[in-house]
Amino acid sequence: MEIKKREVIASVVIVALMLIIGFAISEKIRQRLLEDYQVYDTATQIDDDKELFEYGMKTNVGYAFVYGELKTLDPVSYPEVSGKYSYIKKEEQEYRRHSRKVTRTYTDSKGKTHTKTEIEYYWTWDTMRTESKTANKISFLDIEFAYEKIPFPSSHQLEIVKTGYHKRNVYYGTETEFRGTIFTSLKENTINNTKFYKSQTIAETIEALETGTEIVIFWILWILLIIGLVIGFYYLENKWLD
Repeated sequence: MEIKKREVIASVVIVALMLIIGFAISEKIRQRLLEDYQVYDTATQIDDDKELFEYGMKTNVGYAFVYGELKTLDPVSYPEVSGKYSYIKKEEQEYRRHSRKVTRTYTDSKGKTHTKTEIEYYWTWDTMRTESKTANKISFLDIEFAYEKIPFPSSHQLEIVKTGYHKRNVYYGTETEFRGTIFTSLKENTINNTKFYKSQTIAETIEALETGTEIVIFWILWILLIIGLVIGFYYLENKWLD
């Protein structure tokens, strides 16, 4: 395919404009990250100290990193599942048959290519009903809070229990105890806008938060967008000429 001069010029213009826009967006992201880093670097650090944690909430010290143990005080479960959890979900599933149209290409003995559409049948486990239970009370550094105050780590699959022919229950849950660091705002005798970093010390949490990966991810996606726009321009240009 011949590449015309106007296509090269248009591509250069597209790339140049997109780079200018990209640098402007990247600078805004960088400024926001610097503001976040300043907050992290000036936040109070409390390492496994209940009294200092309580004092920080009473005196409105603001942003803080606090390391300690997160516990569930009233764990939940289902009778057919072993163990207790901070959160548990049950999915009732059925193994059901489905159909779909599939177009296949084949070559006959004379070397000619043909297409054939036929019905294909397949089986999948389909969720028919979902229910869940959640604890109400938790503690961090032995201080009680409502469950919603600290987001627990994500749930994972626990067990699969067969309940009948082509029927089963799948259970997902989150454990009741974790050690790690919370980043929160200590004011009005409680914690606010809290994030929990499982199995990380305060130093590890700050290091992970200040990696600057947002800018790297942005530029990877932005460059892919630029490439897509240039390819799309060539495609539309040649399709229009045809």
